[in-house]
Amino acid sequence: MISAGSSSGFLGFLGVPRSVVAVAITFLSVVSLQCRKAEGIAENPIDAEAEEAFVEYLRLDTTVPPGNETAGATYLRDLLVKNGISATLVGDDPARRGVYARLDSQSTQPALLLLSHIDVVPAEKAHWRNPPFEGKREGGYIWGRGAIDNKSLTIAHVMSLLDLKRRGARLSRDVVFLAVPDEERGGLRGTKLLLDTQPRLFDRVGFVLNEGGSNETVIDRVTFWGIEVQQKVPLWLRINTEAAGGHAAGLREQRGATMKLVRALTAIDALETPYRLVDDVARIAAVAAPMRRNRRAAGLRLLRAPLDVARVERDASIDEKALLRDTIAVTQLSARGSVNVMPSRAFGEVDIRLLPGTRAEEMLARVQEAVGDEANVEVILAGEPVPPSSIETELYATLARVLRNAAPGSSVAPTVGLGTTDSRFFRARGITAYGIAPFKLNAYDAEGVHGDNERIRARFFSDGVALMRTIVREFCEQK
Repeated sequence: MISAGSSSGFLGFLGVPRSVVAVAITFLSVVSLQCRKAEGIAENPIDAEAEEAFVEYLRLDTTVPPGNETAGATYLRDLLVKNGISATLVGDDPARRGVYARLDSQSTQPALLLLSHIDVVPAEKAHWRNPPFEGKREGGYIWGRGAIDNKSLTIAHVMSLLDLKRRGARLSRDVVFLAVPDEERGGLRGTKLLLDTQPRLFDRVGFVLNEGGSNETVIDRVTFWGIEVQQKVPLWLRINTEAAGGHAAGLREQRGATMKLVRALTAIDALETPYRLVDDVARIAAVAAPMRRNRRAAGLRLLRAPLDVARVERDASIDEKALLRDTIAVTQLSARGSVNVMPSRAFGEVDIRLLPGTRAEEMLARVQEAVGDEANVEVILAGEPVPPSSIETELYATLARVLRNAAPGSSVAPTVGLGTTDSRFFRARGITAYGIAPFKLNAYDAEGVHGDNERIRARFFSDGVALMRTIVREFCEQK
């Protein structure tokens, strides 16, 4: 990582007089401001409001489990209502509500849905440099669980609505805002529930902008934007074991529920998942490869038929390999008791991601065969294969144009997501859904996503909010 040092110290080291240093710093500041204006990031009162709203939102603990997303939904609703936008809480669980708003255009054009989630994954406070729910500003960063995944995106969506409302923009299509609970647990009690029970919320929605995209940043310049159009299929399992409990000093053939669980999880982890190329990955890689200008282009060219497994094993990146095989990860183990107690029950959880187009039943049968009589296999989440979103749409063209303009010289291409988002529920219904990442993010900062010390650079947050406003304006405002 290259750190930013003091300009005056560096010039002084070269023997430049302090008076010249002062002039140079002033000149650089003016040039920096002009460059930011030239990039479409001109000063806007919304930028300052966005950071304050973001910090307050980060301070709300919406960890799932248990969720408590209603606290976040209420905050967002009140923020919208205070700015003259009607918003309502949605959902059937009083503790786990979402929030919904719509700017009406009086148009029959397909509406744009801005989708994000309120819940965040747990944070182990003892491992964080700054508390995960204080929204602390330090070192040019804003710290907090959800800073990247995905409270920053929610605030960018809110500010896009505020921008349209305040300017009295004439809309060419409705703009719908929805922040949901339960996404980190699979979305069944959030987005899917709302789609199934309150379909009128989604009247005329034809496009969805959600999380799941990517970008590659060199220092502070984006070289590539990835628009997620397809993703792997989730299969989450809980492996339950039972055995006679008792004192741990005694001899037992089965060694208790814990050892049965260890044997079952070991058998699952040993399942072979050979490389294979599915059609969606091949098609999307073929489109993306010519648009890349670095090593990734060579990696994407490996994702084609006939698959050269030896070259893939030697030359492909970890992410590229993950697009060619199902992955299995043991994530949790639990058994109540004490060091001198043989527990009667234990469980473990397994996160399996299947290649696009794959049905969960085959892998589930393999898992059940592997564990045999050692354990009971419980399905937490089993995703269904869905078609990818087409890139031959007005929204994709708008995204590509705006993103390239935001970072001259950058390229834009469709991607397949390794994770799972609520976009799959819309794709299953024939609604175009794209995952985008408007915030610059380098590999060092990305380590905080679902990890310790999640944070976002304050400048990158501001730039991303402005970029999202531009995207929404370009696609939804009458010219």
